[in-house]
Amino acid sequence: MEPLEIIAYHGWGFDAGFWNPWKKIIPAEITFKTASRGYFFDEKSPRFSNSDSTKILFLHSFGLHWYPLKHIETADCIVIFNGFPSFHPEEPSLQKKSKIILEKMIAGFEKNPQKVLQQFWENTFFPSKNNFSKQDFDKSLLQKDLQLLHKSKFTSEHFKTGKSIICVDGGRDKILGNPRGKEFMVLTKRNAVYHFIKEAGHALPATHTADCWSFINAMIAIFGANGNYRTQRHQ
Repeated sequence: MEPLEIIAYHGWGFDAGFWNPWKKIIPAEITFKTASRGYFFDEKSPRFSNSDSTKILFLHSFGLHWYPLKHIETADCIVIFNGFPSFHPEEPSLQKKSKIILEKMIAGFEKNPQKVLQQFWENTFFPSKNNFSKQDFDKSLLQKDLQLLHKSKFTSEHFKTGKSIICVDGGRDKILGNPRGKEFMVLTKRNAVYHFIKEAGHALPATHTADCWSFINAMIAIFGANGNYRTQRHQ
């Protein structure tokens, strides 16, 4: 069996625990590593091994903008969940509205960070129930990354030829408003696969894990070559 390893990066306001549902569904033979930005003083920076394994990146939301770009050079496949090349849409009126909303969030976070985080978690998990909660956090880092959302941009130069790119969006995303995954189709000159889960929100990797995993299985050739990846689970 060809070895397979995955490194997963969460979005703003979360930690590695965001990916806990995946530990119940990913087969034990797959090496599954979770990175953590350090918002809750738990920074983790896993690396791919030097073996001949197939290497996959899971990037959720802002995770696309804080993970080490060097990993994209070694990854064979990139899976983007509710991602965005830039946080603010290109269309002028939508961009203006988005900037105003983000500025209000930044101002609110300065005054009452716990309240803003709680509301953000609820909106992220909508329409599912929020199951994430933290009391102790790095306010400075969270503020820094909120500001970074204004200017961080993922371009076509970040994609290398020959890589498989999969984009998965939720249809009821209250964070982005409108699904943005199709923008990566343009960036990659249509060298990407797009999937849409109508009833999922922004936290779709955590709330619709089985749906996401099933689609990824169908899209990546290695799974078709060895069905064991589909059936053997972590205990």
